[in-house]
Amino acid sequence: MRPALCCKQGAVGKDKKDITSTHYKKPISGIIGTGLVCFIALLLVGPSNSSCQPSSSQVSPSKAAIVDHLSISWPNPAFVKECTAILERVGYTVNYYKGEEVTVEFYRKLPTHGYKLIILRAHSAYIPQYLSLAIFTSEPYTKHRYVYEQLRNRVASGYLTPYKKGDPKYLVITDKFVRFNMKGSFDGAVVVMMGCTGVKKCAASAFVQKGARAYIGWNGSVSASHTDRATIHLLRQLLDKGHSVNAAIMQTMKTVGPDPRYKSTLLYWPIKAGAYTLNSLDSKMASAGGGKSSWPNKLNGR
Repeated sequence: MRPALCCKQGAVGKDKKDITSTHYKKPISGIIGTGLVCFIALLLVGPSNSSCQPSSSQVSPSKAAIVDHLSISWPNPAFVKECTAILERVGYTVNYYKGEEVTVEFYRKLPTHGYKLIILRAHSAYIPQYLSLAIFTSEPYTKHRYVYEQLRNRVASGYLTPYKKGDPKYLVITDKFVRFNMKGSFDGAVVVMMGCTGVKKCAASAFVQKGARAYIGWNGSVSASHTDRATIHLLRQLLDKGHSVNAAIMQTMKTVGPDPRYKSTLLYWPIKAGAYTLNSLDSKMASAGGGKSSWPNKLNGR
């Protein structure tokens, strides 16, 4: 059996500069697949020499991105192949980004590329102390970069557990980075956040404020195998079937279901995005709206 990692509230590290939310556990017999690692990072302060040059390139609205940060620790080539096939079948051009390409500067420029659909297969976790969501990069942590962002709780430090002395620490971005440091606008894109607790209010509202038409994510911890399976089903509903965001999520939860271990479900934001359809390249809203909303009356989280 392969190892699984589950999300739990972590403890402050020995130097009190890092927080982790995961503990190593063996999978129960009969459970298939690996676990999606959820992390929590403590925001740090340090000098920086970072600079950024926003891209001015704009592309066709029928372009999609698969941001596969998770490929570093939990690769799934079959998932990438199936997602790409679904997208290309309905006319999307697909750009794939492997984990090593997912850096702070990559995230900073992501809105400038004109993607209509962005799939974020990335480690993430909610930081209660800062009312913020952390999304991992592949960059080793250093206090000597991104001082402006670190001072303002927009870039942080995080690490995997079980943590051993000498294990690497990584830079993570927070939803504050999305609001204030990303360049350009998502310009009506649909963002699918595949990591743990990705649909917290802080993150959902940040991406929408940055121009996303719809933001979809989990309301709790989720395993890698389950989020992969659910995302493929979701894309089939959105693109092959032409369902609205709301109808696609409802059908996905009916067929694939919540995460069997953590009981988390897919939700979306804002509520009006429930009527949006991806296969309408002119970005019109679907008239039916997909029935009952899959979003609760109050946003999940702070």
